[in-house]
Amino acid sequence: MDVLVALAISIGVLIAGWTYVALGPAALPVWAGIIAWGCFFAAGGKTTGLTKTIASNLSGVLWAFLALQAAKSFGGGLPVLSVCVGVAALFMVLQAKISALSFIPGAFLGAAPAVSVVVGANGTWTRTIIALVAGAVLGYVSEALAGAISKPKRAV
Repeated sequence: MDVLVALAISIGVLIAGWTYVALGPAALPVWAGIIAWGCFFAAGGKTTGLTKTIASNLSGVLWAFLALQAAKSFGGGLPVLSVCVGVAALFMVLQAKISALSFIPGAFLGAAPAVSVVVGANGTWTRTIIALVAGAVLGYVSEALAGAISKPKRAV
């Protein structure tokens, strides 16, 4: 079986399971996990992609948390929040000097669902973190499963 077909099958099966668990018994933001899943592949896959995805996504959650807390501490309001978000974005880029945090999109893609889930949907930071880590791990599993079910091409 072609590797891409194997990957499509493994992702299709696993994402169906993820959707059921996240929206059902786990009560997690399913889309946050899907974002992390995509980050895994965008970060290059394998163990490095998993490490960079989890580290960068969770750093984004941290920066979002710090920005929101700082905005509250400085009196809130749109101008204060805007400056705090700008400072957080600055650090999300600068942290890329650290290898594990070098996947810059991952930080932004971790911060965005965190803010949306916590502020927009009255969810929790913990559930967002769990969903992001689960999505990255499912990316890793889907890649490994695809490798296991695909046939390598024969040398001619």
